[in-house]
Amino acid sequence: MNQKEEMYDKFYNLQEEIHVKNQKKIRVGLKVNILLPLIFLAISFISNRSKLVFLVLWIISLFGISFYLLYVEYMDFKLQEHLKEFGILEQDEKQALIGNEVVQGIDDINNVRKEMVEDIKEIKKGIKEEIKKEKQEIKKEREEIKQGIKSDIQSVGDKLKK
Repeated sequence: MNQKEEMYDKFYNLQEEIHVKNQKKIRVGLKVNILLPLIFLAISFISNRSKLVFLVLWIISLFGISFYLLYVEYMDFKLQEHLKEFGILEQDEKQALIGNEVVQGIDDINNVRKEMVEDIKEIKKGIKEEIKKEKQEIKKEREEIKQGIKSDIQSVGDKLKK
C-alpha cells in the first residue's frame, strides 16, 4: 500500500470511530433527557424547597440537553459531508445517527399503523353494514307491531259493535 491509501484508510477508520461515538452520545443524551426530569420531579416532591426552582432547573437542563443533541447531530452531519466531499460516501448514502435498527423500527411501526388503519376501516364498514341491517329489522318489527295493533284495534272495534 502506498502512503495515500494508508492515509485514506486511517481517515476512514477515524471517521467511522467518530460516527460510532456520536451514536453513543445520542443514546446517552436521550437517556439523560428522560431521567433528568424524573430526578428533578422526585427531588421537588421530597424537599420542602420552592418548586419553581426545580422547574427552572428542569427547563434549563432540557435546553442544555437539546443543544447538546443538536451539536452532536450537526457534527456528525458535517462528518458525513466531508466523507461525501472526499468521495468516500456516495451522495445519496446516509448513515443514520440513531442507528439503522431504530430507522427500521420506525418503518415497521409505520407499516403496522397503516395495516391497523385499514383494519379499522374494514371493521367500521362492517359495523355500518350491521347497523343498516339492524335498522331494517327494526323497521320490519315496527311494521309488524303496527299491523298487530291495527288488527287488535279492529277486533276490539268489531267486538264493540256487536
